[in-house]
Amino acid sequence: MASLITKPAQRRGRFHTLTVAAVERLTDDAVAVSFAIPDELAAEFVFEPGQHLTLRVTVDGNDVQRSYSICISRPKALERKEVRIAAARVDGGLLSNWINDGVAAGDQMEVMTPLGEFTCATQPDGARHHVAIAAGSGITPVMSLLSTALAEEPASRATLIFGNRTTSSIMFRNELEDLEEEHPDRFQLINVLSREPQANELFKGRLDRERLGRILGPLVPIHVDEWYVCGPSGLVESARGLLADLGVDTRHVHHEVFHVDGPSQPPTTA
Repeated sequence: MASLITKPAQRRGRFHTLTVAAVERLTDDAVAVSFAIPDELAAEFVFEPGQHLTLRVTVDGNDVQRSYSICISRPKALERKEVRIAAARVDGGLLSNWINDGVAAGDQMEVMTPLGEFTCATQPDGARHHVAIAAGSGITPVMSLLSTALAEEPASRATLIFGNRTTSSIMFRNELEDLEEEHPDRFQLINVLSREPQANELFKGRLDRERLGRILGPLVPIHVDEWYVCGPSGLVESARGLLADLGVDTRHVHHEVFHVDGPSQPPTTA
């Protein structure tokens, strides 16, 4: 039986035909798509948490390429021999909407090998605190980053500050709650909802700089080893500016800006 290596080699992206293993409905407007990785391509699809896959398909006669972040922990990917991405429906989104409307298990798709620099190497013997600030579909790479850190760094912990409109729009809600149950002393989830009442006023509203500052003060200790910020450009720039003003070393602030299904391009990273 072929075994997967645990570190990807430096390489250029190459497309391979992969089979869809499963499609999971995350919300009314988002799905997760898992691709089966055959043994002969195992080494090609080893990834660093935070990387993305580029899909190439024909939609209405047009050759379309879009990049989607991997949203599975590395240990689970190795165990299942799968990689997983998620796509959220957006107005005018050509490939994202096509994926939401009709992709099914058994379909085949051209998928490029993993790329991207929104990464942070795990330290199995480390005892670190990872804190992520994400909004909407910006959760996709963060899912891989935090779940991998919790799995591969047994002494580390993680905090996620996650902005959404409503509870029903939270991608990976069940998986995040499962992480809380599995790691009650190691994982903290802070949901901030802009269009739904919350018991605590602090968590009701947009995840802007002012609200982030109030959340970080009492809820997140000053000692954080690695920061991850992912979402729309407004959130990313506000969070980075706040962390800079708090004196956080920029070498430990990893960020990625998510674009909305526009021209073919990977997410923008630090």
